[in-house]
Amino acid sequence: MPHLPDPNKYNDPIKFFRDSHALITTQINLLEKLAQTAEASGNMKSVREDTRWAELLDFLINSAPRHEMDEELALFPIVLEKIPHVGFQHGETPIRFIHEQHEIIQRRTNDLIIFWKKTLDKPEISDAEAAQFIAGAKELVAIFRDHMRHENELIYTTANDDLLSPVDRQKILEMIRENNSKEVMSDFLEYDQPTYSLTGYKPVIVTGNSEDAVSDATVDGDGEDEGEEEE
Repeated sequence: MPHLPDPNKYNDPIKFFRDSHALITTQINLLEKLAQTAEASGNMKSVREDTRWAELLDFLINSAPRHEMDEELALFPIVLEKIPHVGFQHGETPIRFIHEQHEIIQRRTNDLIIFWKKTLDKPEISDAEAAQFIAGAKELVAIFRDHMRHENELIYTTANDDLLSPVDRQKILEMIRENNSKEVMSDFLEYDQPTYSLTGYKPVIVTGNSEDAVSDATVDGDGEDEGEEEE
């Protein structure tokens, strides 16, 4: 199963966040491909038999929320300190909007997993149920892409270019490393409890693997010079 990048291999938090997005993007692209395959076949056979579904959903319900926690615990508070305007707290402002999207993503992911498990348990799935599942997968793809685009454009670029000092960057990295150093394991999450990013992170065991979501990075670490600016 793919893993989020290892923060211990990074010297800059924005590079770490962007590489995390790159990995999540590859998984979202795979989700779209699998949904298209299921739709083209006209049945749910590929959903039942293709082992990539289990690995992909495991990543989305266990690893992706860890990335969101890193943002909300380490990056967003410092960004808010740098922008003390009262109007920034309005519901349409970037960070509050991003936080609400985190909750929506996790609800939609949880819903998709519930439905996926039903496809494995039931002997047959109706055409209507299959269409609902595929539509849910496509919706999740669209939400993820829109969400990461907003983060890249509204949060990461502004934080990197205008807000974060070297001291801020080090502080954010230290918080990310601390967050990822904590072993996060549980048995099974009750499926009617969405895994919201700031209300207690509890992973759902999809594949049966008990390894931590953050392990060996599949995206190369910070190979740039420490002083090099982000694009």
